Amino acid sequence: MRILEKKRGYFRGTHKGCTIEIERDRTSGDDQCKFYITVQGADGCYRYDGWSPEGVETMAQAKREAIRGACL
Repeated sequence: MRILEKKRGYFRGTHKGCTIEIERDRTSGDDQCKFYITVQGADGCYRYDGWSPEGVETMAQAKREAIRGACL
């Protein structure tokens, strides 16, 4: 995975020709943080576009979920 941009609560990078973007959202009203994940292929099609499932609590877990969910 190649990092293009990384800061607190945000990640953008590439993996196997796809662009991965992850944003943390703590405004859901509870103490759990959620991640919004998008994985876009080189052809422009989205392979993953949505909220992380329950149990994903760290950015590292969100990155693994993005790869798993997009079948990379």
